[in-house]
Amino acid sequence: MKPTPEDLEKFAQRALRDLPERRAPRSLEARVLAEIGRRAALPWWRQSFLHWPTAVRGVFFVLSAAAAAAIIAGLLGLARGPESAQWAQDLFQRFGWLFFLRTLCADSWQAAGDVYRAIPPLWLTGALAVVVACYATLLGVGAAAYRTFFHRT
Repeated sequence: MKPTPEDLEKFAQRALRDLPERRAPRSLEARVLAEIGRRAALPWWRQSFLHWPTAVRGVFFVLSAAAAAAIIAGLLGLARGPESAQWAQDLFQRFGWLFFLRTLCADSWQAAGDVYRAIPPLWLTGALAVVVACYATLLGVGAAAYRTFFHRT
């Protein structure tokens, strides 16, 4: 009589349960405990952020937010300032390829917008429906293949 998968599973579980538990080598245990003690003895600023005092975490958060706000305000001020046009002109004169890249991206974006506006909305809706149908078909075929080849019940 051929054993069933359930019988084999029970046999394997019983065999593994009967094995004696293995102990870690003494040297490994001592090294792990020493590392745990070393990490616990570190000052709070050398530990992970969650070990910092709550007040210090709050101050760090406030200072980080203030620094981010200052950087954003500075960049916006730089972009809106009267010398920004001169600065951009100097930059583009020094780096000609940067001006070329900016022009290429702007022209590509303009061309993509022109193409998008030229396509009838019904075609766009139909293309979206085809993509969704293909995706649903892919999911269905994948699920069927998984049930067929891997999921044995």
